[in-house]
Amino acid sequence: MSVHRTGGCLIGFDLGTSAMKAVLSDTDGNIICEASRQVKLLRSEEQRVELDVELYFQDVCSLINELISKVADPGEVKAVSLSGASGNTVLLDEDYKPLGKAISWMDTRTAGKEAELWPDLDSERVYRSAGWPFGGTFPLAHLGWFKRFEPEIWQKARYFTMLNDYIYHRLCGRLVVDHSKATTFYLQNQESSTWNNELLEFLELEADQLADLLPPGSVCRAVTPEAVKATGLAPETLVVTGSFDHPSAARSTGVFEEGDLLISAGTSWVVFAPIKNRETGLKGRMLIDPFLSPSGCWGAMFALTAVAEKMNEYLDNCIVAEDGEPLFERFNRLAAEAQPGSDGLFIELFKQPYKQNRELLKKAAPKNIARALMEGIVFLTRSRVDELMRLTGVPAGRIVLTGGPTKSPVWPSILADVLNRPVVIPETGVHAGAMGAVILAGIGAGIFCDEKDAYLTTRSKERIIEPDPERSRLYQKFYRDYAAKFELDG
Repeated sequence: MSVHRTGGCLIGFDLGTSAMKAVLSDTDGNIICEASRQVKLLRSEEQRVELDVELYFQDVCSLINELISKVADPGEVKAVSLSGASGNTVLLDEDYKPLGKAISWMDTRTAGKEAELWPDLDSERVYRSAGWPFGGTFPLAHLGWFKRFEPEIWQKARYFTMLNDYIYHRLCGRLVVDHSKATTFYLQNQESSTWNNELLEFLELEADQLADLLPPGSVCRAVTPEAVKATGLAPETLVVTGSFDHPSAARSTGVFEEGDLLISAGTSWVVFAPIKNRETGLKGRMLIDPFLSPSGCWGAMFALTAVAEKMNEYLDNCIVAEDGEPLFERFNRLAAEAQPGSDGLFIELFKQPYKQNRELLKKAAPKNIARALMEGIVFLTRSRVDELMRLTGVPAGRIVLTGGPTKSPVWPSILADVLNRPVVIPETGVHAGAMGAVILAGIGAGIFCDEKDAYLTTRSKERIIEPDPERSRLYQKFYRDYAAKFELDG
């Protein structure tokens, strides 16, 4: 077992929906070790998706313990910060004890019931204030559910908060949320960086019943004695606010200026873009993050939600692995064997779920199906990028790709060819969210001046995928045909 002996480390978390990941990094951005745990989602037949709050906290502590075992002295770890997905609701009593399980943002018991839960709510005013359209899920809907269907729990509750906020309380004794993750709670006014008093009055809540609002990279407190025992951290270790997952990844990959793009490719493909004017994002009905405002850009996000799940249905039925060859390797090998354009086969995963398309696929070669799946996702991504450029009037500049598809020998090249732009793949891209939390931990600990200083200090090696001129020329025609066939904008 190697032991890190230099003078200072930081821990950054990426608390994802299906897995929580954490890294221990030195202050130059070198990852000393990493650890992960699967998130245990509790599902029922009633469309409920919940989390055991205590078990979740224990997993966080277990990860910290695992990382701490790699340093000679726990005091080397200067700060811990938590970035990641958000929108999981938990109600607490006056002693900060959870009143049951946390409701996951993936829970659909409230989907489409926003008018029933909050009949007099002006959803457009909520969007303009919070930065996220209200569609009947996430914490605002969860609060309506508790008030209507669990009135006893609602009456017992003293604090109305999210799971990440509660984890901060368990680590440092302070209930806190950063401005970025607070967006998913809907009760924040993004422009004033305060809780929305008008909305609180509507919900009959007081500001002191919510977590304290702080900017990302702010010191909450040092860890409590109880947290020292649970995690192995030193008593002087600082707990620092993080951010939502995609803006966290943008911090660690240097996506700061309007025109820059971060494409996070995973369960969903998300395009994160810094924008100078918040109104631009609202006009495009995008998800808005405070990001570097007020001194820098806001963040705007488009998403191809759960696109991997839709693609996997095709893979399971059309790209059957043979002779022990792993499915993902076969998928890449077949896609590489096919020509650009997939012999005329186009697949739009949102309009053509596998069951509706299987008769057509019987006539298609597996290699063309494989490449058409990759091309289809990239074509849909380009349509979002084109829309963003129309809104901002700024052409795409630096494009960074993170996530599982960066391991493909084919997919990043298709992206570069279709966008006709170089694509940057950071060496630490698989840990981009957690490394963003490392940056914020370092800012809170006074190690870095700001995000840009931190990025320049910690930036990893990068691989650049250049577009091939001939393939790119072909793809411009294929994209126009695809856009016309499926009536995409642009």
